[in-house]
This record gives sequence, C-alpha cells and structure tokens, in this order.
Amino acid sequence: MKVNLVLVIGMAMFVLLSCKNTASDEKTSEGYILFDFEEGVDKALVKAQDASYEWIKTDTSNYLKVNSGYTSKEPGVVLKSPENQPWDLNGKYAVKADVTNLDDKEIQVEMFVGNDPDGLIRWYCSDYLDLKPGQTRTITVPLAWSKWVHSPQLGIKGMRGIPGQLKTDIARIQEITINTRYSYEDNAFAVDNIRAEGELEVRDTTDFKPFIDEFGMYKHDEWPGKMHSVEELKQAVVENSKVLEANPGPQDRSIYGGWAKGPKLEATGFFRTEKIDGKWWMVDPEGYLFWSAGVNCVDSRSVYTGITGREDYFEGLPKNEGEYAQFYIPGFAASHGFYKGKEDYEMFNFYQLNLYKKYGDEWLGQFQSTANDRLQSWGLNTIGFVSDEGAIDLQKTPYVGSIWITDTPKIEGSQGFWGKFHDVFDPKFKEAVRNSVERQKKGSGDPWCIGFFIDNELSWGALGSLSVGTLQSPASQAAKQEFVADLKKKYDTVEALNSVWGTQHGSWDALLESTEAPDFEKAEADLLAFYEKIADTYFKTVHDALDAVAPGQNYLGCRFAWKNNAVVLGAGSKYLDIMSFNKYEYSVANVSLPEGVDAPILIGEFHFGATDRGYFHLGVKAAKNQEHRGVLYEDYIESALKNPLIIGAHWFQYLDQPLTGRFDGENYNVGLVDEYDNPHEE
Repeated sequence: MKVNLVLVIGMAMFVLLSCKNTASDEKTSEGYILFDFEEGVDKALVKAQDASYEWIKTDTSNYLKVNSGYTSKEPGVVLKSPENQPWDLNGKYAVKADVTNLDDKEIQVEMFVGNDPDGLIRWYCSDYLDLKPGQTRTITVPLAWSKWVHSPQLGIKGMRGIPGQLKTDIARIQEITINTRYSYEDNAFAVDNIRAEGELEVRDTTDFKPFIDEFGMYKHDEWPGKMHSVEELKQAVVENSKVLEANPGPQDRSIYGGWAKGPKLEATGFFRTEKIDGKWWMVDPEGYLFWSAGVNCVDSRSVYTGITGREDYFEGLPKNEGEYAQFYIPGFAASHGFYKGKEDYEMFNFYQLNLYKKYGDEWLGQFQSTANDRLQSWGLNTIGFVSDEGAIDLQKTPYVGSIWITDTPKIEGSQGFWGKFHDVFDPKFKEAVRNSVERQKKGSGDPWCIGFFIDNELSWGALGSLSVGTLQSPASQAAKQEFVADLKKKYDTVEALNSVWGTQHGSWDALLESTEAPDFEKAEADLLAFYEKIADTYFKTVHDALDAVAPGQNYLGCRFAWKNNAVVLGAGSKYLDIMSFNKYEYSVANVSLPEGVDAPILIGEFHFGATDRGYFHLGVKAAKNQEHRGVLYEDYIESALKNPLIIGAHWFQYLDQPLTGRFDGENYNVGLVDEYDNPHEE
C-alpha cells in the first residue's frame, strides 16, 4: 500500500511540476506569477503557523512542501509580497494556486487571498478543496463578484454578491494564506504556481440604477425563466400545475413518508431511531423505516430585503400603503452587514408580492398547499428548520420543531460569528431555556414532528476557547465564578495554581479580577475540563427543558457547524437523540463521530448555488449552473445514504434568497424555487 501511495504522489507531482512557469513575480501569457518557488524560498516572505515548510527541488521543477499541524485555526503558511515590489492585482479576476495532497488520507486545503480586517470579506476572498491522497487540484479565488467591474465602483450596500463590484480593496492584498482545514492530525501538502489570471472587463455605470425590477430581480440581464409581466407569472402557475399533476411523487410511502414496502418495526406513535444491521435509521410513528429528505425555510417570510437607505436600487417599488402594505415589515436586528446596528428601517418581500400577483388575496394559502405538493412530488418528506406553521398544520409532510434559546446572559469574553456564547452557569440561563422551549414548543405531542432543533451553529470554538473567554470576562460573570470555584477545589491555594499555570496571581480574588488569558499549554488540562463542563451543562439543561414539554420526542441538537471537537461532541452525545451537523461539502460519505460515540446523524443544512439566473453569489458551495446543482444534489444524497450514521439531509433553503440581500446581506441562488415562485426544474 505504501509503495502504491508513493507512486501515486510521485506521478501527481510530476504532472504538477512539469506544467510550471519559470518566471517569478512577472506578467506572462499564462498569468501574473506571485510565487513559483523556482529560485528557492525567501524566508522573509514565508511565515509558518502551526506548521513547518521546506523547499523541494526536483529535476523538473521546485515547490513548497508544508507540514501542517491541527491545533490552530489555520495551520499552514502565510506568503507575503516583497516590500520593494508589492503585488499589482488590478484588473485581475482571480488568484489561483496548485496544491497537492502529500498524505495517505483525504484532506482539505484552503486559501485566503489578502487579510481583510472584515472577517466576512476575508471569507469571500477564500476557497478550499477536498484532496484525495496524491491528488493535485487548483484552488481559485475570484477577486470580483462578476467577470466585469464598474468604474468607478458604486459602493452598493446590503448585498454580499454585488454586480460589478470588487470583493475587497485589491491594493491591500499583499499576503496569501494556505492552510489545511478541519483536520484532527498532522498533514502534508505541496503548494506551487501561485498566480493571478483573467482580465476583468470594465463597464460604465451610466443608467445602472435602478438595477432591480418590479419582481425583485436583476434588471440588466436575461436568463431562462426570467419573468417580464404579470401575465407571464400567471401562465407559469398553469405550467407548474401541469408538472405537479404529472409527477405526484413516490407511491410506496406511508402516511408519514416512511418506506411502506419495507420492514415493519415497532410503532411507538412518534418518530424514533434504531440501528439495523450496522446502519442507523429513523423509524416513523407507524414503524416504517424513514430517511429524512428535507428542505429548510419553507416560509414566504424568509426572504425580506431591506429598503431604507437603498431606495434608488428599486424600480417600481410599491408604496407602504393600501394592498401592498402587507409586504412591508419593520427591520429587525441584523448580525452583519449594512443593517447591523440599525433599528429604524423598512423591509419588503418581493416573493410575497409575486405570489399576490399570481393568486390575489389567497396567496398565502396557495403558497402553503403548493409547497407541500411540491415536496411530495420531488420525493422530499420533511419540512425543515424555521418553516411556515400554516404549511406544517396541513399535516401532509412531517416537520421539525424549531426552538431558539433567547434572552440569555452571555460569556462576555467569548466570540462567535452569530454572537457570544450562553453563560450556562448563570441562574437566568436555566430560566431562559425553560421559557424559550415552552414558548416555541410547537410539535409537542404531535406525531408529525420528527423532533426539535434547538439553537443553530453555536460558536464552540477551538478546544478550550470558551474557558479562555470565561477568564477574559469580568469578575461578575457567573461562568468565571464557577471556574474559579472549581480551581479552588482542585488546587486549594492560588500558589499551587500559579506553579502549574506559570502565573503570579496574588489571591483567588485577583484571578477573578484578572482578564488575562493564561499560557494555554500550561493551563490546558484545566481549560479543557471547564470547556467540557460548559458543553455538558448546556446540553443537559436544554435536554431537561425539552423533555418536560415533549417527552418521548427527539432532541435533534444544535446543528453543529465549522470545526467540531471530540469534547463537545462527546458531551452532546450523552443528551442528544440525534446529532445534527450543517455540512457544506460535496460529499458526506466520510463524516464520522469521535471514537466511542455511536449515534445517528442528521445533516441540518447543505446546498449548491450558481450564478446563471441573475444572481452574483452562489452560496457556500459552488455549481457551474442549474443542471450542475442537480447533479451535485444527487451526489451529496448518495454519499449520505452510503454513510451508516446518517439518517437524513436537509437542503438550505426552499427559496432563493432575495437578490438585494436578506437582513445580513446573504443573497444566494440556493433555492429549489426562485423569486417568482417557479421551481428550478433542472
């Protein structure tokens, strides 16, 4: 096996290195070379982080080998431009790099172009690849949202993917980070031929605004399925109805969407799980095997877009009065983007307006019934997270309960994309959990309810990070008081703690008042112990509150995202009936759980998007076009079916997001249905 691996890697490297350029940091017919490593490595331009590197010289060409660790956020190398010759990326469309997996296991390699202080913009300027052992692929990071740009830039706000706009300040791109991603062990990979390619077309901005038409779509382009009149919208209703009638969906399903022609197990009246012949399954209330194929946000309210401060983007926008007032709502708190921190603004729903143009006053009921009919026709059997209660109440499709734990005290020193972490030791936390579950308990006692997702994409961070955040919080923080109390019990004296941590706290009160983070390596055992205690307390508190209002029904978890660790997953597995993960990948065939944990997994979110339908952002995972989205969907589901742990997968989301962005600017072409309420048939 080892000999074969060496041959595979050797052949891959030969192909990679035989195709190299010999120029360095100059414009060529094949692109603008940033690094090709032909003349060695200038150590002043390379910084290793949780990694080491070496220059490899061969008979055919040379490359950089990176030996990466796995304990930091981005283990790999940072490559910087020479101070006396800064990179000039003006007019270039994308930065590319050839990477090769030098390991005997599959890895992910990620590239960040630049280091924009806005973390969201930095993420826009990145991409990553899955690499099998010995495989060479090219990472491509576009620098603009389209292959053309406006000059001058218009500064359009409130949208992530923006027509004619650069993603970042190109002049400030003077470093590139290449690292492994979500690994749990050391890795090795090769980097070569880092270059900028593609010339951006420059377009005039005259008459660009307004650029959104009366249906909420991009005005300045055409694509298959674009609507131009109310008559076309209404004709689409007729055509879509014909398709549904001709395709009623699978006929071998139980009333709850289970496999009616399959094995009949014990009927308990609720959804449950069972492991059969080494594979986990869900079992429906009647006892039939059930694999949850679902879709999130089956809700016409999920696609509001902000209007205030952007009025000149829209053509023919109805006024907030009369029959159209129903499609306006006051803006709400935004976590990111143009509307973050703004309270007094208006939002509008073009999707609902288009439904109204199609169906008149009955638009909402038509949406709810049509959505159920479509899911059945498409072979989907689950209405996913945060969906329309009216659609759920028709009892045509099983659904998940959606609960958010709100109004909790937070660990002030913690950080996260969606906000700070709950302070699970504050007495107000248990009260907030109890109130939140009681307030959002729809599905309790209902056999159509598969179980309950509670919270979403919590920021657990790296191992021990919440403990560090706790120590960086004020002395009044309940979690900090709990942590210090635990340390007192273990060490008895602060001097004993100091000898282990290498600190100089004069007293326990001094530790409580301090907001300094300790040396992680020296304090690691205590940081990990309290980190596990936070996780255990969180899951137990939520489990107990849910069990009080929905006994016998499934706790589906908090929809883990990003990098997870064995400590949190192990703690959660003690209380969760099903482990849920939001997995934006091309395959989940290899998704697993930590050693010693055997539990069913439900994929809470995944998607693939494209930019061939008037959109400029394709979401988290890219497809070439609508047909390719379908292929990637099928591949993903097949990979999930082959994984013995996975009992279902839910697509995010039912509708394309608004082109002008939802509350936080997301504007992805990731729906099964477009803004006109027409399915992406491909």
